[in-house]
Parts: sequence; structure tokens; C-alpha cells
Amino acid sequence: MKLALSLALALGTTAAAADLSGVKTYLSGKIGTQLAGTQALSQAADRYYALAKAANFNYKTLAGNAQAHAALQAARAAWQKASPAYEDIEGIVAGVDVLGEFDVILDAGTSEGEDAVPFDLKLPSGKVLQKPGNLFGVNEGALWGTVPTFSSGVKADVNGNGKADFGDLLPDANVLKAAANLLNSESGRLQKAAVAWTPTREDVFGALVGNVPTVGPVFFEDWKSSPFVLGARSQRQDFVVISRLSDLRGNVSSWQAMYRGLSPDVKAKSAALDGQILTGLNDLAALVDKLVAREKTRRYTPEQAEQLQREAQNRATVITGRITQAAALVGVKLQ
Repeated sequence: MKLALSLALALGTTAAAADLSGVKTYLSGKIGTQLAGTQALSQAADRYYALAKAANFNYKTLAGNAQAHAALQAARAAWQKASPAYEDIEGIVAGVDVLGEFDVILDAGTSEGEDAVPFDLKLPSGKVLQKPGNLFGVNEGALWGTVPTFSSGVKADVNGNGKADFGDLLPDANVLKAAANLLNSESGRLQKAAVAWTPTREDVFGALVGNVPTVGPVFFEDWKSSPFVLGARSQRQDFVVISRLSDLRGNVSSWQAMYRGLSPDVKAKSAALDGQILTGLNDLAALVDKLVAREKTRRYTPEQAEQLQREAQNRATVITGRITQAAALVGVKLQ
């Protein structure tokens, strides 16, 4: 989620500083989970690369290698641990100036245009992939074969179930190793930056006002074009392994964590407004939880997805307006 916003914020009146230590504690814990996942992913990618190199990068030979299959299964499991952990903090990372670049690098950046990632990916072979897209996306595309340039093109029964499943393709070992190693490295850099960051009310209000309105234009738009709605008709190459509804649930959790730190200040000025914001966030979380649970047993039609998008976005718009009102009430001016 790329947020093109300016958080030029100024404190307008004197007030007691909010206790935002819980925001940092929440962020630190989730980054720890993310980093554990990326470390495991990097190690599994290294094992897969070593096996591919030993086979002289003959992927047809590698297709029958049980150790290669095990390494890929471990890599996929690690990615599926790290990615949701990041989604649980994306609302904080993307919305804070000193952390925002990491969202572009890790999860939101594209391969071209103004939202392009600020790096090239150097492969062990010496080849360089210029601005390949965000690192969670590159790893997803390699591990599940959704991006042809990240794949060997050779089919393999990776999970050993004897069926032709989604993602039964061997990754290009050079791409997977480089992408997994860099994802782990950048996750470590994010952790250090988060440790150095001291949250302010300006940071947290700004992140909320910037993030909450993205429910419809970012999360639901991605979801509507994914296999979770369109099935085999989907042309998406990213956000296809984990539903964007699940990603949204993680983001809403981060918004709730952020607002908890602001709530006492707002409540001191207007208990009614504070209650409305808390209820709005809780209701939005409950709605998304319900949709995620239902998605496990059914597929929403495009028409239903449109209707759900409107409902969720309407809720997000109301919440954003109230948070903006709360910022003004406690003396934080947002531009």
C-alpha cells in the first residue's frame, strides 16, 4: 500500500503528551515475528539455491529432488508467516515519514512509475533485475510461479500430493535466493528504524488519517481482481496466496493499536467522540473478520464484492472524519 501523502503536522495547543508506548510495543512484537519468518525464508532459499547449483541449474533434474521440494515448502511456510506479520503493522509503517520507505520496499512498491521501488535486485549469477517490484511480491511470484521471469518454467509436485496444484513450478533459484536474502535484510533494517523511532501524536494521527481511507481504493480493489473473487479469470500476479481481506484485517488491527494510544487524550476532550471512533474501528474489524471467515467456505461474486466495498469504504470514511475531528480537538493540525 503506497501512501502518497504529506504528513506536515504541527502541534497547535499545549496538552499532556499521549502515552504511545503501546504503539511501539505492538510494532516491535510484530516485526519480531516478521523477521523470524524472513530469516527462515532466507535460509530455505539458500538451501534450494545450493541444490540447484549442485544440479548445474538443471531444473528438470531438480524437479524430482525431494530435498528441493522440502526447501520450497519451508520457504513458502516462512513467507506465509512473515507476510501477515507485516500486514499487521503496515498501517504504522506506511503512515510514518521515517518508516514509510520500507512499505515501498517490502510490500507496496511497483516495478515502474512513480511508485517504483528504489532498488535493483542483483542475482548470484551476476544478472541484475531492475526495479523488480516489492520484495514480498517478488518472493511470492517466485515461490508460487505467478511471475514467469521469476520462475524456471519447470513443473514439479512441490507438496507431493500427486496433483497439479496452483504453484507447482520450480522458482528460478537465483531470483529466489536474492529476493529472500534482501527481504530479510530489509526487514532487519526496518526493525532498527522502528527501535529508533519515538511515536508522536502527530505521527499516529497522521498515519490513521492517511491509512483508514485506503480500505476501498487499495484493499478491496486488489481483492476484486484476485482469484479470491474472479477465480481462474484473475490476471493478478501478486496478492494471490493470501486474500487481501486477510491483509485488511491485519491493517485494521494496526489502526486499533494506534488509536488506543490516542484514546485517553480524545476521551478527556470528548468521551462521545472517543467512543464513536472506538466503536467504528471495532465494527470495521468485526465486518472484515466476518468476511474473512465466510471466504473460507465460499467465493464472493464481483457484484457482491462491489457492494461490500461500498459498505466498508463508507465505514472507513466516517471513521476518518471522526479521527480528523479528534486531532483538531486535541490540538494536532493535519495537512
